[in-house]
Amino acid sequence: MKVNKKIKKIGISLAIVLSIITPNYVFANNDKIETSENLEFLSYEKAIKLAIDESNEIKNLKLEKDSNTIKIDDALDNFGYNLYDPQVLALMKLQKNDNLNSEKTERTEKYITEALSFKVKSIFTNINLMENDIELRKLQLDNSIKKRNIISLKLEYGMESQTNLTAKDIEIKQARKDLEALEKELEEQYIELNKLLGFDSFARYDIEKLNFNYSPINDTQEDIDFKVTRAISSDINIWGKEQQLDIQRIDVDFYALNYISGAPSNQQSSPAPYESLELDAKISSNDLEQAKKDLKNSVIQKYNSIKKLENTYDNTVLKLKDLEEKKRVLEVAIKTGTAINQDYQDLLLGISELQNGIDKIQFQHELLVEMYNSPLLVGGNVG
Repeated sequence: MKVNKKIKKIGISLAIVLSIITPNYVFANNDKIETSENLEFLSYEKAIKLAIDESNEIKNLKLEKDSNTIKIDDALDNFGYNLYDPQVLALMKLQKNDNLNSEKTERTEKYITEALSFKVKSIFTNINLMENDIELRKLQLDNSIKKRNIISLKLEYGMESQTNLTAKDIEIKQARKDLEALEKELEEQYIELNKLLGFDSFARYDIEKLNFNYSPINDTQEDIDFKVTRAISSDINIWGKEQQLDIQRIDVDFYALNYISGAPSNQQSSPAPYESLELDAKISSNDLEQAKKDLKNSVIQKYNSIKKLENTYDNTVLKLKDLEEKKRVLEVAIKTGTAINQDYQDLLLGISELQNGIDKIQFQHELLVEMYNSPLLVGGNVG
């Protein structure tokens, strides 16, 4: 009965091995929702602090670490000292995981904190851009209504067709629907932010408008390679796979040690055949190498996406300069009576649309550059 009790404790303690080397990245839903009463303005830095304080994952990390430590200590107190006892393999695994426990907690907390900060920035950026989009859509709608009224007036004098008026009415109706959809998307962004901060879903407040200084990057191949190496050494998923492979190699090495020492089959460290243990370790090794290749590709793809955005930015700026020049010419034409005001309003609206597009490129560029420069985030997606 005493041996069975030991084996049972060993089995329970070994169950924590997978939990230690497989971190949970998913942000859990918060059951406790606090209403943000009297909140009129929320800064970016304050939002980050609130998100970190509210994170259930960070709250549970230390609890999980302490729980794992207690389980490991309890299991270590129940091992014998026979070199070829199958318990020795479990002892080696537990000792390794005892060392990994603190490192896993530290790595996971660092990842969650940085991911939360980036998530807050992403939502703030989305809200800022959507608010700009809504203002632009309202200007576009007003301009369309003015044109519709002109068409209607011309129709009364036989200078326009009913077909054009109907087409303009359809265009205005669609514009209103698009505006409503955009306003709903803005509401969804606030709901997501409130959930992240622990606020009531219906809480509304102004947020800080983020300003980014657009600065192109020109990394050399050496710079990119350095970022790949740094990302591989920092990535928590790859680190977990490396620890899993190390533990599987303990199985293989310990099996070989017992075999060389002539231990009978009933004293082998694992009931699985030696070849099976080797193949399992090989599979994990292949998975690890593939994860490293995927992360390398992610770094390169981020850089290429950044350069494409910079090219789009340059082209859009050129278009804006062209419209600014046309604006100057049109202003002179209006003063001399050779152009109408509606043409000028259309041109101003076109300038606003291009400027809004440039803002979007700058924001997206900022987020991509931050991910590209972060060894912890470079393997993820924007947003």
